[in-house]
Amino acid sequence: MNDPDIIELYFERSEEAIAATREKFGAYFASVARRILRDPRDAEEAASDALLAAWDSIPPNNPSDLKSYLGRLCRNAAIDISRRNSREKRGGGEAEAALFELSLLASPDSPEREAESREFTAELNGFLEGLPPKKRRLFVQRYWYLMSTREIARDNTMTEAAVKMQLSRTRAELKAFLIRKGMFYE
Repeated sequence: MNDPDIIELYFERSEEAIAATREKFGAYFASVARRILRDPRDAEEAASDALLAAWDSIPPNNPSDLKSYLGRLCRNAAIDISRRNSREKRGGGEAEAALFELSLLASPDSPEREAESREFTAELNGFLEGLPPKKRRLFVQRYWYLMSTREIARDNTMTEAAVKMQLSRTRAELKAFLIRKGMFYE
């Protein structure tokens, strides 16, 4: 089933939308959630939470890119579960560390913040498009997939120190970029 057909099922409030979404995007949900949550049960919970969020948000939302929209819902659900687990354990996880580095811990909770979030996302995408492929890959692995610096180093045949230095420089570039765009104030 293609994406517009699945979205139409949501608009019709057909329960088939959930089954079609799970069938088409289940493996994607699992991949996104497992990057953030190492426990398979937590990853399954995040996938279920993402399906519920999709049901609750489509309509009124009509995503132009269903996979990205669902990936964001799943990622947010996984981060929420990671935060809950971190609070329960009084420890810090990889997700919290990566998000703290980027200082993007807050999620939009009002129309104004949602609009700011969309504007920020557009600017961030523009910034990422301007990066060389290797720098972009490292950045996405760390801040989207929330991979540890050790995993990124192994995946890119680099030392962990080199990964940390590259990410630090890219964050500094991003900060300067956002200051130029008037989206970051010191």
